[in-house]
Order: sequence, then C-alpha cells, then structure tokens
Amino acid sequence: MMPREWLRPELVWLLAALPALGWLAWRARRRVPRMLLPGLPKGFKPRSSLRRKLSSLPLWIRLAALACLVAAVARPVSRTAWNEDSIHGVDIILAFDVSTSMQIRDVKPSRIEAARAMMNQFVLSRSHDRMGVVAFAGKPMTRCPLTTDREVLRDLIDSTSNLGVEDGTAIGDALLLAGNRLRQSKSESKVVVLLTDGQNNAGAIDPLSASRALSAMGIRLYTIGLGTSGIFEQDFVLPDGSRRRGSLQSDLDPKVLEAMANVGGGKSFLATDRDALSKAYSEIDRLEKSEISSKTFWETRELFVPWAIAALCLVLAAWALERTWLRRTP
Repeated sequence: MMPREWLRPELVWLLAALPALGWLAWRARRRVPRMLLPGLPKGFKPRSSLRRKLSSLPLWIRLAALACLVAAVARPVSRTAWNEDSIHGVDIILAFDVSTSMQIRDVKPSRIEAARAMMNQFVLSRSHDRMGVVAFAGKPMTRCPLTTDREVLRDLIDSTSNLGVEDGTAIGDALLLAGNRLRQSKSESKVVVLLTDGQNNAGAIDPLSASRALSAMGIRLYTIGLGTSGIFEQDFVLPDGSRRRGSLQSDLDPKVLEAMANVGGGKSFLATDRDALSKAYSEIDRLEKSEISSKTFWETRELFVPWAIAALCLVLAAWALERTWLRRTP
C-alpha cells in the first residue's frame, strides 16, 4: 500500500491561501459597527460572554468546510501495487568426466574434487534454472534428470565417481545422452556444459558429430578442458574399488574441444588450475542468464467522498449554529 496521493496536486496549494482568507474575513466582520440601544452611555461595552467569544466560530467552520472541499476536488486516492514476474529459465545438463584420470592431483586437491566444488557453486548460482547431471567414463549415465531441487543435485554431484563404471572417455556418447535429456524441454534456452580431462577413446559416436546433433536440436554446447597433459604417478581408485599405485597418462586436446564448442554455438575453456576452472563456470553463468520480466499492476481507490461529506457536515453545522445558539440580533 502506497501513501495517499492526489491526482490533482496543484489544487492542494489552494489550502495555503485559506488561513489568509479566513483572517481577512474575520477582520472585516470585526469592523462592522454595532448598533447601541437608546439610553446606553457612550463608550458602553457589553459584558463578554461565551456566546460573544464564539461568535466567529461559524466563520472558521465554513473555512474548514472550504478546506475539505478543496481536498475533495484535488481527488485523494490510495494506490495498491503488485508485481507479476515471468521467469524464463535455462535448462542445463552438466556432463562431466569421472574416469580414473580425474583423480590426478595437478589441479588441487584433485581434478574430480575441484570439478565437484565448482559445479556445486554453479548450481547454487542459478536458482531459476532446471539442471541435470550426466556422468561418463567409458559409458555415460544419467545421474540426475532435469530438476530445480538444488540439494538433490549437489548430493548426486558429490557422490558421483568412477566406481562401477567402465573406464575410458566416451565424450560423444555422453553428449548424445545429454541431448536426449534436453530433447523434450520446452525451454527457449537449452545448454550442455561438458567437462573432461582427456580425449575421446570410447563409445560409438565421435565428439564432433555429437556436437552437430546438439546444434540441430537447438542446444548450445560449452566445453571445459581440465588439467594438463603428461604422465602422472600416484595412488588411484579403480572402478572395482581397489587401490593401485601406478603411472597414468593424461592427454587433453584443446583444439577438438574448441571445435566442438564452435559447432555447438558456445565457447571453450581450458582450466589448468582451480582458479581457471572457477572462472570458466563464472563466464558460462554470465553468458547464460535467465530472463526475468516483471509487470506492475495498480489498483486505485478514490477517497474524495469522505472529504465531500465532511465539507457538507461542516456547512450544515455553521448554518445551525448561526440560526440557534449563535444567532445574532440586529
């Protein structure tokens, strides 16, 4: 509820002239000579009484009535506003690599832990969007369909690993599965964000063909290459749950990831450390903004009637006083 407003505020300024008008009328009334009765001595002053002291009351009542009339003509109103928001969110599938090489610790504390942290941060920053998760190694799997439940998304991202998954890097198959998850979406904006640390070496579909398929479905593709290429020796947890210390070669091909993003109408990022990974997701967040439009509706209620009634009552009160208790004799 907004404060009272006046639809004709210029008339409110007339109220400032009413005190001066009343003073002039009161002065003029006092200058009217009174008729003295024969036989009264010169300079006789009648005794003051309550009626005499209140003889100017009808004048001031009429002045108050005029003020109420001015207020009524100025059209006071009360206005109530409410908003209706229309939110056009983005449907997003996060496709991320969980192959054994994601345990390499060139990105602290490890590639997969840094990826989980940045994806969770990305999820929390987009409260108006539906999001889903596709994880992949040698084969892709849907970890979470499109949802707005941020807690479920974060729990599933944190619990996703290479356990029980055939090792490898099936990027093309993962993109097609992500595309199928977005195929039925009615959102105007559909996006896949792919994160991987290696080259495609498994699956039936090559990444560029999958990128073209996404583009044909109206899905935009962003790619993030994580880590550096080289041979790394450390302890690894294998898909069967066993631990082994050994050497693992990691080969990233940024040119292929860039070509995929170009075909998919998006952008490619290379993240060799945690800060660069955070900046990549922040940039995607900036580029893929949800559209929120708001309409304001107003309800206006006229308030002139109480002022008009008050003016009428005051006029009647002044008239009644002048013809009864404050009636003046000639």
